[in-house]
Amino acid sequence: MPRITRARAATALVSIASVAVLLTGCAGAAAPASTVASDCTPKHAGLKTFTAGTLTVGVPENVPYTQTKGTDASGLEIDVVRKLADAECLALAFVPITYANGIPMISEQHKTDMITGGWYVTAARAEKVGFTSPTFYDSMGIISKDGIDTVTALQSVGNVGSGAGFSWEGDMSGILGDKFKTYPGTAEMKQDLLNGRIQAALDGYAVATVAYKDTGFQVKPAKEDDRVAITTSQPMIAFPIDKDNKALSDAFSELIDGFRADGTLAKLNASYDLPDSLIVPADKAAGSIR
Repeated sequence: MPRITRARAATALVSIASVAVLLTGCAGAAAPASTVASDCTPKHAGLKTFTAGTLTVGVPENVPYTQTKGTDASGLEIDVVRKLADAECLALAFVPITYANGIPMISEQHKTDMITGGWYVTAARAEKVGFTSPTFYDSMGIISKDGIDTVTALQSVGNVGSGAGFSWEGDMSGILGDKFKTYPGTAEMKQDLLNGRIQAALDGYAVATVAYKDTGFQVKPAKEDDRVAITTSQPMIAFPIDKDNKALSDAFSELIDGFRADGTLAKLNASYDLPDSLIVPADKAAGSIR
């Protein structure tokens, strides 16, 4: 999900004032216990977290990657995090965050060990936080009634909306001119698309597949176009993590690479009706910024 300045504008940002810490156990989503079984053996011994024995995870609202649900959290990345915690015998604490305060929660406030929500791996972010091995690609999704999948076709469709701040914003604004409209988030843009005030929309592909399901609109990944950088070089998504905790980052990266190799990432991805093409292959993951 996901852009240069942020993985994407969240459709419903949660105020930091409302932060509530929620614990779930090593057993996974179905087990609400806040403790880890005494006979649990971690894959990597001696890992340290800000709160001993507990992995504190920041969660923004960014379906299908993450969302808070009452006293719990869910989504594709949360499923991955549960498996990481299970393997390392760590209890989980979910902390609602916004995209504005997510990285400072790790690097400055030391209140979360890692954050979720579809964050792009960028050199600028890597100056403040570390990254695990990447998991998924993001791509520019085109939403339209006719299944448009090229930038060229967008030039003649009418007004085109986009969430503000996406990595494609400058490129698409230059191509579409005053036909390019920006919105604070998916919800506002979707409303205008459904009401006919815009004729197509641009959003993160994974986010769009969920947002427009059963609406009659089609979501297509944009085909390559040299004028739009994201279509020729897909951004990689990883978990931002405490830069100073290399042992934890390395342990989680090893586990994620194992999930990639044994098909776990593919299985989780498919459970959200997302294509295998969004999984970062091993050779590309090996060269990602860590």
